[in-house]
Amino acid sequence: MSSEVAIPLPPQRWLLHLSLLGLTFATTTLTGFVLATGSGFVGQTAVLAGVGFALTVLAILLSHEMGHYVFARIHRVDTSLPYVIPFPPVLPGLGMVSFGTLGAVIRMRSPISTADALVDIGAAGPIAGAIVALPLLALGLAWSTVIPSPTAGESFWFGHQTLWTFGSEAVVHLRAWLAHVPVVPPVAAHAVSFGDNLLMRLMTRLVLGPLPPGYDVQVHPVAEAAWFGLLVTSFNLFPIGQLDGGHVSYAVFGERGHRWIGRAASWALLLLAIFSSFGWMLWWFVTRWVIGFTHPPVRNATVKLGALRMAIAVISLLLLVLTFVPTLIDQF
Repeated sequence: MSSEVAIPLPPQRWLLHLSLLGLTFATTTLTGFVLATGSGFVGQTAVLAGVGFALTVLAILLSHEMGHYVFARIHRVDTSLPYVIPFPPVLPGLGMVSFGTLGAVIRMRSPISTADALVDIGAAGPIAGAIVALPLLALGLAWSTVIPSPTAGESFWFGHQTLWTFGSEAVVHLRAWLAHVPVVPPVAAHAVSFGDNLLMRLMTRLVLGPLPPGYDVQVHPVAEAAWFGLLVTSFNLFPIGQLDGGHVSYAVFGERGHRWIGRAASWALLLLAIFSSFGWMLWWFVTRWVIGFTHPPVRNATVKLGALRMAIAVISLLLLVLTFVPTLIDQF
């Protein structure tokens, strides 16, 4: 029998939770509609695709956060229901890429008791989200179209918009300016590509088969939404601070190991921004200066991590590898 005392939970602010959920449904639906029209959908078909996009995004985000919530309640941790965060949708002509939401969060208002509980709560979200995302991704890919593509065969690791390429272009412009040579304006981007992860490539092959040379997949909005859900999963699994992966890392390696691993992961994000995709620069800044590398201790540090939780930690690491997207969103 557990010696822990059940913590009475404060009344949930249902109106706030439901209002945020409704607003996020609206912003993600509009985002899905815009993405659908860009992929050739028109009229009612585009509206339905937008609704499918919104439902897919919300299903993955809510399953992720409810995974945390359920196991937090099991381990007697005082926690809130999920807050879904709306964000202005992608708007054509502004060069702005958005998925209509910044994700979802829950607030844990009491300490976690043991390392086992830390792994349960930290890993439950990404695993639950991935379980929901996989069938939705398969469905979206089945509705997608294989088309000739100028971006087919592009590098998995190295994108066109990186700190390195921006720096190289700046050097070229500086040399031209010093030599009083007119600078030829760059050719405007004509294609946007969502970066691949290993899971996306595996599912594409399973659902659509091998792609002919020079062809790529014009993904249905439902598949784009599932891709976004897996990207959120990957972000959260980084072993930094109090991210989901940080909870697991702290439980496995302790305070000192968790801090060193977090710093190493943060520097890896900066290297990705330099060589793979400039988009990682924002996530490096957030993890380095907002999230940080500290983690609160568990209440009972003498209870060692069990074998089952070590296996869950390995699954979490494998899920990070499968959902990791080196080049994020690239423009050509």
